[in-house]
Amino acid sequence: MATLRRFLSGQYERTGLAAKLLTSRAWYFGSLGFVAVLVVLLILGYHLWYVGLPLSGLTTAMGLEHMFPIMTYYTLTVMLFPLLLLLSRVHRVWRLTMSEQQPPIPFSVYILEVWMYVYQSVTHSLMRKCPEKGRWLGHWILALGTVMMLTIKVFALRWFQTDNIYPLYNPQRWLGYLAAGFIFYGVGDVLIGRIQAKKEIYKETRPEDLVFPILLVLTACSGLAAHILRYSGLGYAALLTYALHVIVATPMLVVEMPFGKAAHMIYRPLALYFQAVKERAAQLAPAQEAIGHVV
Repeated sequence: MATLRRFLSGQYERTGLAAKLLTSRAWYFGSLGFVAVLVVLLILGYHLWYVGLPLSGLTTAMGLEHMFPIMTYYTLTVMLFPLLLLLSRVHRVWRLTMSEQQPPIPFSVYILEVWMYVYQSVTHSLMRKCPEKGRWLGHWILALGTVMMLTIKVFALRWFQTDNIYPLYNPQRWLGYLAAGFIFYGVGDVLIGRIQAKKEIYKETRPEDLVFPILLVLTACSGLAAHILRYSGLGYAALLTYALHVIVATPMLVVEMPFGKAAHMIYRPLALYFQAVKERAAQLAPAQEAIGHVV
């Protein structure tokens, strides 16, 4: 199944970059490392040339407010760019799986089955058939935490990206804690399973299989650490940790999300949706044929 997923992901992506990343460790780890180094250079360039800090200023405690305006655009870019890349491949997936359908399926059938895409995206119902008990719950909670964090960063970034100090009961804090807790639970379930290698699905683990969960937990840990340090009054430590957070999160978002294993969050429900469209069209075909004969 994993091999088939990688093969199809490579077919859906036009440039051939996904195929290289999914079949070559050098390309995969090289791309992640290249983006991480690029982010380090961007951080240094921003502070030394754009802001005009002296080199010694990089070792001076400061707030985060000087970065918020440009970080808003940066965060939206590194989150929306991979999502738009994935959505741009929907037509290619359709062309490879549906365009040869004869006769062509009416557009109304696609509309009737849209609920299937939403349902599969939200419930991950097929994973309930997995013989490994508990896997569905861990996967679902991980997906929920990830979607919560992405939603927060895209639609409520200015609310969360602040130097303001909020009380513990404020939604700005407990929503973030809740999303982080879901991510830790889901990632922990995956990593423990792969390390123990007791379950059949985890007995063959490649280094690439560990990258996404490790990057995800490092992103959550560094973001939470920056938050704790800021509330503790350790401004310089919070600044460095925030920089580490950006360095870790960016390769995960712009490499792993659109070109790696994480792309299945779009492809899997899309494939099930198109299958439902085919089945609905097959059910309607006899009735349409009968109507044609009557006419």
